[in-house]
Amino acid sequence: MHLILPFGEHWRLLTPTNIQVRRLWGWGHFIQKMLAAARPMPFQNNQLLVASDYSGEHHEATHLIYCYLIVGGRTGPWLSAIRSARSSLLPDGRRMAYKRLSDPSRQKALVPFLQAAADLDGHLVAVAVDKRKKWLTTAPAVAHQLRQAFGLKASWNPRSLEAMMRKVHFLSIFLSLWSRPYANLTWITDQDEFVANDARHDDALLAAARVSSFYVPHPMGVFALNTTGQDPKARDFEDLCSVPVLAAGMLSDIASRLSKEGSWEDKMRKTIENQLPIKTDVIADWFWDTDMRLQKTLITIDMEGARFSVRQVWQLQESPSLG
Repeated sequence: MHLILPFGEHWRLLTPTNIQVRRLWGWGHFIQKMLAAARPMPFQNNQLLVASDYSGEHHEATHLIYCYLIVGGRTGPWLSAIRSARSSLLPDGRRMAYKRLSDPSRQKALVPFLQAAADLDGHLVAVAVDKRKKWLTTAPAVAHQLRQAFGLKASWNPRSLEAMMRKVHFLSIFLSLWSRPYANLTWITDQDEFVANDARHDDALLAAARVSSFYVPHPMGVFALNTTGQDPKARDFEDLCSVPVLAAGMLSDIASRLSKEGSWEDKMRKTIENQLPIKTDVIADWFWDTDMRLQKTLITIDMEGARFSVRQVWQLQESPSLG
């Protein structure tokens, strides 16, 4: 007798490929389970759009943040709302960026940008990885063999290879849950080091295809990888990436505060003792607001002694004010 699971549940099956993947990257299966609980079925649309940004490279940060906006529906209403906000609030074309929210014009545009994103048919996923976890997807000893096996042509040292593989690995996990057969994918990423030149861009696209084949049993359609620099005039790519840009910046601030100021309660809840900056508070309230079409999930990978844990952060908790 064969067990037939509904479409979208293929990742749960104990196939030889799934077993091998779980042995190599067991943390990936935990992420799959968390995200499947939040959105159990693939997107209906066969045109998937993914915008990503990354934060936490600065010295003070305790975690590296990998933030992805996966959109499975029409973006027309969102584009219209963003262009209207740009016309009235950012007519000079300046970029929305978390680090630049001290600018009054960007402050005025923040809420309209977040409100427009709230209506997207999509899922915003952030993975915060403890910086003490140096190797998650690769290891220095296998870097050369991995480059050869994947046919990579660009120059990658072990660190840069690990950074690139994390980004394509997380994307592959999302595709395993939310893509349909022959779905076309357009991935838009910030102008990051892993796509810094044509050779690295080609390698990243190839690695994404190879890694996703470990997780996705069905054939995919056209797979395109673009950067925000490829659409400098219209700013559509850049504005879509502004959603993970703002979320990643906020989460980087919060992750550092949780590490320095917070304490785990019963291994499931963590609190922040001090008040957040206003910009962080506004974006955090939006991120953990469940009363909108866009879903959001934060997953943390934290070191605990010699081992590490994978948790979903359900809601930001702050200690009550004594004033």
